Amino acid sequence: MPVYNGMAYLREAVGSVLCQTFTDFEFLIIDDASTDGSVACVRSYGDSRITLICNEHNIGQARSLNKGLERARGEFVARLDQDDVCLPRRLEAQMRFLQSRPDVAIVCSWEHSIDAFGRRIRSWRSELNNYGEFLGLLLLGKCPIWHPSVMFRRSVVAELGGYDASYAPAEDFDLWARLATRRYNAAIVPEFLVLQRVHDHRQSVISGGIQTENMRRGHRKLIEGFSPGAGAELLAELLRAEDSFWSHCTSRGQLNTVLSSLDRMLESAKETVGLSPDEFAAVSRVIYRRLGLGAKHGVKLSWLPSILFYPIFFLFSPLLIPQVQRVASALHQKTRELRFPVRFFRARLERRANLKRA
Repeated sequence: MPVYNGMAYLREAVGSVLCQTFTDFEFLIIDDASTDGSVACVRSYGDSRITLICNEHNIGQARSLNKGLERARGEFVARLDQDDVCLPRRLEAQMRFLQSRPDVAIVCSWEHSIDAFGRRIRSWRSELNNYGEFLGLLLLGKCPIWHPSVMFRRSVVAELGGYDASYAPAEDFDLWARLATRRYNAAIVPEFLVLQRVHDHRQSVISGGIQTENMRRGHRKLIEGFSPGAGAELLAELLRAEDSFWSHCTSRGQLNTVLSSLDRMLESAKETVGLSPDEFAAVSRVIYRRLGLGAKHGVKLSWLPSILFYPIFFLFSPLLIPQVQRVASALHQKTRELRFPVRFFRARLERRANLKRA
């Protein structure tokens, strides 16, 4: 667990690890030259499982994580942010999953988001059914494995050289991409095992711009590995479905070139990492569920005049229209945010009804 001036939530985070149902672990805490009471707080615990590593100067989260990896001795490594909380079965459930799935190198779990006061405000569920889905989501520029709840095989990540600090604070995306291109599989443990805290001082808020830029850089590197050439940046923008794509793709000819590059990239990925038919189908399904059938069949429709081509293209690829994408994203966000208030009021109504019946 890397720590930097984490006193606000540090005791809760440390306590959640020490109270795990699985107890045979080493707990490496790397303090990144904190200036508050974080070091004294960690030293106040009398638990022999804790090893405190103090950096002489601030080196950042990615390098601190690598420092912990160098000292770790266990077969499996889990990480936790200083403001998050492990639920009691986290280590046990993830370790058992990895032991039962030798084909999987890395896992995360479902997560609840909590606010600064520990109140649950959102739930995160997802699934990865095979390697093809793992790779497909990465090709879209998405993180299929959530960093707050990750556990991985130490030997595998050590073999790849750990985190690349030049991509911080998006070092997780870069590492997952390198794992995928080396044909390592990933999975999600279908249990809520971590409470991920949302507050104004978390890294994704403070360093959001740098994180986004470095994620794009890591994504472009991944795409270039399967589709080298000058058009990789434009293809990456299409896969991320970014507004900027249409600023840079200004003609039918460019669009046809990018869509052809997409087809070639998928075929290249199939050959490079040896995708099985099921895995290739999964990659394609993930990609075109996001980009739509217009992107899938656009090259075949290139003979149509523009007055017919574009309406058909966007009819079957509506999420590539920036305004539609923003509205869909906002509606999805509001729907998720409403779940907890709805559950709260439903529970209150049920309690009232039960009291009346009693």
